[in-house]
Amino acid sequence: MTGTPEATGSAGGGRRSALPLFAAQAALVLLALLGEQAVPGGPARAVLVLPVLLWTPGRSLVAGLGLARGAGRFLAPLCVLLSILALIAGGLLCYAVLGRVRLAVLPFAVSTALLPLCLRERRAARPRLPDLLADGRRGAVYGVGVLAAAALLWAVAGHLPGAPQQPYVSFSLGAPYAQVSGVLPAAPGQRLDVPVVAGASRPADLAGLTVSAGFDGAGWSDPVALTGTAPGQGAARLQVTVPRTGCLHRVELRLSRGAEQLRSVDLYVRTGEGSACGDG
Repeated sequence: MTGTPEATGSAGGGRRSALPLFAAQAALVLLALLGEQAVPGGPARAVLVLPVLLWTPGRSLVAGLGLARGAGRFLAPLCVLLSILALIAGGLLCYAVLGRVRLAVLPFAVSTALLPLCLRERRAARPRLPDLLADGRRGAVYGVGVLAAAALLWAVAGHLPGAPQQPYVSFSLGAPYAQVSGVLPAAPGQRLDVPVVAGASRPADLAGLTVSAGFDGAGWSDPVALTGTAPGQGAARLQVTVPRTGCLHRVELRLSRGAEQLRSVDLYVRTGEGSACGDG
């Protein structure tokens, strides 16, 4: 007869204790998002973003799995471990579905998706004073450790030698040719409109760049100047005609500055099959 009221009181206390946890977790996510958007890169942003990396995903999982009451003093390392596992699993899922992972967004997405699990937190309605003191002591130690690490990082960051970014220029096929895998089928004499894109770490490095195309190392087209599409990005389109003789051809696209060749990319074109190409 006493079991039912006790269970009911415990469940009610669990619901009451879940709301503060949910609010605290949501506040950490919002604070991290504010730091990501408004705080310049450096130790200050790292301190604000750290909870969504090493705390909020794992703490939500601990609440959802009902592990908080049994974790005891191992609650903090358990949350850190589960946070890392959650981020790894989230990254693999994003790559499987989208084909890419935006690392800057991943921690916020995982933390937000797991946030409702905090509402499943179950704790005693009236925790004992020794337990409250122990939790407070562990929380204080954790907070002091984070602040000390942040202060050390802040003090050291200004004295670390900085390595300037090396300038680079990238060059590749544009859409839809960027998705071509293998050999592109074409008809003899067909005229291809081939887009190319280039990027540079310094926008000034794109000045004076031209693109030319040639089939099988010969028959080079007139150079086409890059057109700026965004800061540090440029594009061009080349009109090339598939030769009427032969079967398999290599279209070489060259990025040059004057007589200096900087980059090149190849596109292979097939104009026949079977015995016409020596396949049978």
